[in-house]
Amino acid sequence: MNKKRKFCANDRTRKDQLEKSGRKIIMHLDMDAFFASVEQAHDPRLRGKPVIVGGVPGGRGVVSTCSYEARKYGVRSAMPTARAVKLCPEGIFIHTSANKYSHVSLSILSILNEYSPNVEPFSIDEAFLDVTETAERFGGPKQLALQIKNRIREKHNLTASIGIASVRFIAKIASSISKPDGLTIIEPGREKEYLWPMPICNLWGVGPKSEEAFKRIGIKTIGDLARFPKHRLKRYFGIVGETLRDMANGIGEDEIRPFYDEPEVKSMGHEHTFERDISNPDLISGMLLFLSEKVSHRLRQSNFRCKTITIKVRHSDFRLKSREATLVMPTDCAVTIYQCARLLLVKNRFMERPIRLIGVSVSKLEKNAVESQLELMANPHGRQIVVDRVIDSLKSKYGEHMICRARARMVFQ
Repeated sequence: MNKKRKFCANDRTRKDQLEKSGRKIIMHLDMDAFFASVEQAHDPRLRGKPVIVGGVPGGRGVVSTCSYEARKYGVRSAMPTARAVKLCPEGIFIHTSANKYSHVSLSILSILNEYSPNVEPFSIDEAFLDVTETAERFGGPKQLALQIKNRIREKHNLTASIGIASVRFIAKIASSISKPDGLTIIEPGREKEYLWPMPICNLWGVGPKSEEAFKRIGIKTIGDLARFPKHRLKRYFGIVGETLRDMANGIGEDEIRPFYDEPEVKSMGHEHTFERDISNPDLISGMLLFLSEKVSHRLRQSNFRCKTITIKVRHSDFRLKSREATLVMPTDCAVTIYQCARLLLVKNRFMERPIRLIGVSVSKLEKNAVESQLELMANPHGRQIVVDRVIDSLKSKYGEHMICRARARMVFQ
C-alpha cells in the first residue's frame, strides 16, 4: 500500500458509484509538506532542496515539518533539531513564520468555500468538504478535486493531496495514499479493499502506544482489527476498541461541521531574531526596512491599510520593549511604514544598546479603497506606491526574496 494508487478505473463508473450510492461525498484536502512548501514557493532558491522548518542547528527546537527532499534523509516532523542536523547536515533550516502560513491557509480556505458551503478546517493545512450537492455542478468528484488542486497550484505554487470517500476518516486515509500531489477516490463498497491491508497505525486515532497494545494481541493490520471478536476487543480496550473496530469495517461519521468563520484581521507583523546581538545601525535599519516591506506586502495582498505602526525590540537582557505611533492617514506603503518605525527606533534610543530581536507590526486596519490614477498622482507617496506594486508583481512571479530595496538587501550579504 506504499505505492501510489493512480486514479485509473473508469471515471464515469466511479462517479456513478459515489453519486448514486445515496451516501455523502466527503473530500479531505491535505497540503503537502505545508510549511516547507510555503517557504519554497516564496523563495525559488529553496526549491528542490532539503528544507527543514522549525528550530535551528545548535538550538533545542524540534522540526515542525520538512520538504520531501529532507524526508529522504529520514527527517520527520517532531524530531529534535539536533537529530535532523545529523541525518541531513546539508539541510536548510528555517524559523517558522506563523503569520505567513496562516495567511496562505486562509486563502486556501477561501478557494474551498467556492466549491462547497460545507467546509470544515481540521488544521492549518487540512480541511474536510461535503461536496454531495455540488460535485455534479463541476463535472463530478474527480473534476471538482482537480479544479481545486489546480487553483491552489496557480495561486500559491503549492500541491495538495485529496481523498474522497463517503466517510470522513476514510477520506482522510485516502488523501495519504498517494502523496504528494495525489488524488484517491474510495467508492462505497470498496473500503475493505483499501483499508484492510494497511498497518493498524494508519487507522485514525491509533498512535504508537495503541499500536504496540494492538500488536501484543496479534492485531497488525486494519483487517486484523476488523475481524477481531468484538467482545474480546471490548475487554482489552473498552468502548474505544469497539469504535476503532467499526472504523476498520468502514463505519464512521459523515457529518461536516462548517464552524469556520474568517476572523476579523486586527493586526499583521513580522519579526527577526539575529544570530548574535547587533550594534551596527546600518544592519538594524536594513532589517527594519526588510520587515516593513514584508508587512506592507501582506497588507496589499489582503487589501488592507494601517494607521498604527508598532516596533518591538529585545536587547541582550531579553526584556521586550515596544513603542507605537498612529498616522493621520492610513497606508500600505513600505517606505511610510519604515520611516515611522525608524523614527520610533531612534526617538526611543533603542539602537544605543545591542539588539537581539526586532519586529514591525501594524494595526487599526481598514479595507483599502481602489485609487484612481489621478488620486495616485496626487498622493505624496504616489511614486513609492507604484514602486511597491511593481515589487509585488515581481515577487508574485519569481518569489518573495527575488527583489527588495538596496538598504534591505544588505542584511543578507
